[in-house]
Amino acid sequence: MTKLTGINVLVTRPAHQSEHLCQLIEAAGGQPVRLPVIEIVESDDKSALFDCRARLDELDIAIFISANAVEKALPTLLAQRGLPAQLQLVAVGKRTAETLKAWALTTLCPAPPFNSEAMLAMPQMQPAAVQRKQIVIFRGEGGRELLAETLRQRGATVNYINVYRRVQPPTPAWINDTQIDILTVTSVEGLHNLFTMLDGQAWLRHTPLVVMSERVRSEAQKLGVSAPILVAPTASDEGLLSAVQQAAI
Repeated sequence: MTKLTGINVLVTRPAHQSEHLCQLIEAAGGQPVRLPVIEIVESDDKSALFDCRARLDELDIAIFISANAVEKALPTLLAQRGLPAQLQLVAVGKRTAETLKAWALTTLCPAPPFNSEAMLAMPQMQPAAVQRKQIVIFRGEGGRELLAETLRQRGATVNYINVYRRVQPPTPAWINDTQIDILTVTSVEGLHNLFTMLDGQAWLRHTPLVVMSERVRSEAQKLGVSAPILVAPTASDEGLLSAVQQAAI
């Protein structure tokens, strides 16, 4: 395992989601530098979530796009009752599945790389399995439409429930005086926020970048990043650490 001794790694995850990755970096000898580029806040309008709670018995499948979606949706969904037995829960990623498990809920999860494409490849998401099914997707405001569009094409009725929104936090002054050796970014929105918060400073384009997906790598190239861009082998903190260690070689 490549040691990260003397290497400062910028961690841009939201503050409440960054600690595990920071611990992994520290265990490998590196120094995490916490700079959240996205803040998670509750959606202003909860009417769709309340409506969903009222008709839980009509639903067949509930998909959670992120751990944030779990944490923002379940307190309301479970405020008056438990989830109906027929409702199949599906988590896009490993961390989302673990968050549902922490609520004592059983869930399905696709194989790596833990994204919409992997979920759509699951046997439970094929046309014969989802046709005429009522599906709800819990997510943040905005985001990709691939999952819902494909499931609708396969014959399902799909509705989004937006349970949180992402905002850009203020830029701390200390970041301009901090040496950064490797950047980590987990979403396209986070990448754009990082460049906005730091006013597109040249060092952003010349510092090795570790990302969560090919989509983020492509967007980084469009922004003029000329340093090596490494994609995590799996969409997880462990995958990010592996790519960080590779970048440090």
